[in-house]
Amino acid sequence: MKRRNKRNAILIALTMTALLAACGNSGSSSSADKNDTYSYVFGTDPDTFDYSITSRTTNTDHLANFEEPLMKTNRYGQIVPGLAQSYKVTNGGKTYTYKLRKDAKWVDSEGNTYAKVKPQDFITGIKHDVAGKSEGLYVIQNSIVGLNDYASGKTKDFSKVGVKVVGKDKIRFNLTQPEPYWNSKLQYGLLEPINGKFLKQQGKKYGQPKASAILYDGPYRLTNFTSKSVIEYTANDKYWDKKNVHVKHVKYTFNDGSNPDALYKSFEKGDYTQARVYPNLPGYKQVQKQNGKNIVWSRQDAGTFNITMNLNRQSYNNTDKKNGQAA
Repeated sequence: MKRRNKRNAILIALTMTALLAACGNSGSSSSADKNDTYSYVFGTDPDTFDYSITSRTTNTDHLANFEEPLMKTNRYGQIVPGLAQSYKVTNGGKTYTYKLRKDAKWVDSEGNTYAKVKPQDFITGIKHDVAGKSEGLYVIQNSIVGLNDYASGKTKDFSKVGVKVVGKDKIRFNLTQPEPYWNSKLQYGLLEPINGKFLKQQGKKYGQPKASAILYDGPYRLTNFTSKSVIEYTANDKYWDKKNVHVKHVKYTFNDGSNPDALYKSFEKGDYTQARVYPNLPGYKQVQKQNGKNIVWSRQDAGTFNITMNLNRQSYNNTDKKNGQAA
């Protein structure tokens, strides 16, 4: 599961049935009794729930289901309205104005309504990005008018930053140049709102890896996190689009990956909604025989990429000027 695009990650994963070389449990009587529950494993504890600051996948995979951006991606990867009911692009593509939904609410970890989501919450979020030195700040630092100067300390006046509240229900972003892909940047946690009152109340406790350290405005809220044991969500019944949240409960059980065969065996017993399987394991032929039609291949989770360019070269300090070989 994921948010980059990570939005609606729970729904996307469940629609696909399985990930990597994985099997979806379609025949288990246990799964038939648990149509509203998604069960799988996790291997690394989240270490912060401060979604504005972190870009670590083991954090954001969960946070993607707790928080809602202005614009999100649907199951087909299309960018659609989230907390924003609608938006307009003006000023030659340099100004984006979003109208917030009236029914967008903050709830606490117990599901109690805390406040409405307001335009000011997005300004609070960006200020927090800077104060907390967000890992993803580079994504927007040179995109929003005045933000680079504010982040670098050249000015302490946030009114010079191109993020403005417009009326009672709109937030406006003024960009340094047209960015046709701007709405895709809204998928990052650093552009999601933060309730200022709650942030102040929590102080240094804000964003700690526990359910009560953040507020929730997305489809799920965290109900249980026990380190190296279990992570559980429940559907947020105050979520503006709750009618389309069909999975009501999510449960991850800790698995350190030391016994790959055990995951599939637990899946067969109905303990998990899906199971990752590995083609190089001795029992894979049996897996194919039992679940051939339900095995789905996906891209690997991690990769390393490198691009090196040498354009209009001006310096030859470390190579021979004639042939470019190392001196």
